[in-house]
Amino acid sequence: MTAVEKAAETVIVADPDGSITYVNPAFERTTGYSASEAIGRNPRFLKSGAHSLAFYRDMWRRLHRGETWGGHFINRRKDGTLYHEEATISPVKDENDQITSYVAVKRDITRETTLEQQFYLAQKMEAVGQLAGGIAHNFLNLLGVVLGYTELIKERTVDKSILAQLEAIHNATNSAAGLTRQLLAFGRRQVLAPRTLDLNAVLAEAEIMLRGLLRDPIRVLTFPGQNLGQISADPGQLQEIIINLALNARDAMPQGGTLTLETRNILLTEEYKSKHSCVIPGEYVLLSVSDTGVGMTPAVQERIFEPFFTTKSKEQGTGLGLATVYGTVKQSGGYIWVYSEPGHGTTFKIYFPVAEPADAVPLQETVRNKRAALNLSGTALLVEDRAEIREVVRAFVEDTGLTVIEAENAEHALQLASSPAVDLRLLLTDMVLPQMDGVALAEALRQRFPQLKIVFMTGYSERSMPASRPSGSVLLSKPFPRHDLLDCIAVLLEDQGPGTTS
Repeated sequence: MTAVEKAAETVIVADPDGSITYVNPAFERTTGYSASEAIGRNPRFLKSGAHSLAFYRDMWRRLHRGETWGGHFINRRKDGTLYHEEATISPVKDENDQITSYVAVKRDITRETTLEQQFYLAQKMEAVGQLAGGIAHNFLNLLGVVLGYTELIKERTVDKSILAQLEAIHNATNSAAGLTRQLLAFGRRQVLAPRTLDLNAVLAEAEIMLRGLLRDPIRVLTFPGQNLGQISADPGQLQEIIINLALNARDAMPQGGTLTLETRNILLTEEYKSKHSCVIPGEYVLLSVSDTGVGMTPAVQERIFEPFFTTKSKEQGTGLGLATVYGTVKQSGGYIWVYSEPGHGTTFKIYFPVAEPADAVPLQETVRNKRAALNLSGTALLVEDRAEIREVVRAFVEDTGLTVIEAENAEHALQLASSPAVDLRLLLTDMVLPQMDGVALAEALRQRFPQLKIVFMTGYSERSMPASRPSGSVLLSKPFPRHDLLDCIAVLLEDQGPGTTS
């Protein structure tokens, strides 16, 4: 009895009718019920509703036959929370082979089960993200060809009816590219422009938009934290996260309700990590978005961040909004959890790691709104393994006056550049090339052309860039319009003049 009283496992003894006659102290710690509250009752008061009647019938059928039963219970504590336990229930018989009692020995495995589920979901999301990102990258290449040729034909066409049709193609292509970038966001392969910023400032800007989007009967409450730490993130993507979550909340409150947005500093400890194995302990800034809507079942919560999963009608959404949120948060080094119960609303909690004070300069900020009338001379080397994309980019670059030579891979590019007659001013290269990537190619060419300017082109994220980006370079996200490429070239070559070479 001393051993049973000291055991970490729960021990329950019940009579042949199933009424509890004894529980040890571990039972009290696990369930929250005292011995006096349990003794005399049938163990069914612990039921959570997670198991079918057939589950219990099979268990009792085996026990009545005198067999030992082992299995997994999901039960409910006194405070209403669910817990998982591995149980072994054995019949105890007298000298006449009659069952006199049942002894159940149970071990609380809630923590292990939770971590296992988190690991499984993380693996599934990673696999789906890799698939979605790979498909999106290839699709963006194709959209780049359609967008590029549409722009070129528009510039050479005067027929208004044809121009209208081309404009429709152009708009549809941009819309398709936007949806595809959402897949890249989920796969954490979008191009971000992170900077060190105050989340409260982003929230204040978003609040203005939300009050226009949501209106009555939905009330918007914001609670910005005091002395909030700074985070490193793309401000535009942060706005999109807030708006996506707000619109999702709006759909969950068709009769109205309250949307609450809160920020505060928080320390994620080793104890927190024990419940969320993927978390790196440290200082974080929390963004909490809560609604008073219809809530979600556990089954919906498990799939809520999957791309194209939605509980809404086809007219209400594509199922990419929360997938985009998930991918952007992960790509920004953060974590996102959802807490919800049917009829009791939903809360999304997003944790961003506190950033160093130094400001991060966005890769493309220097090329925004700086298009110039270009009349350049010299040679540009275009390296891209897809011929159809090379044709479009070549047509764009030739408008600047530069002479364009093309290569389908890094080896071919190095051969072309080795000619004494070639004096390169500009390299335009895809980031992902066979055998040697775009960064390695740029570094090799800089050996001969130290002042070479570089335009990196990618459908993936800045993760494909090295920690230290080569100076005199910019990064363009595919598919890009003609004017964005010309802006980049103008900024990179503006100090060299139209008739000089480097």
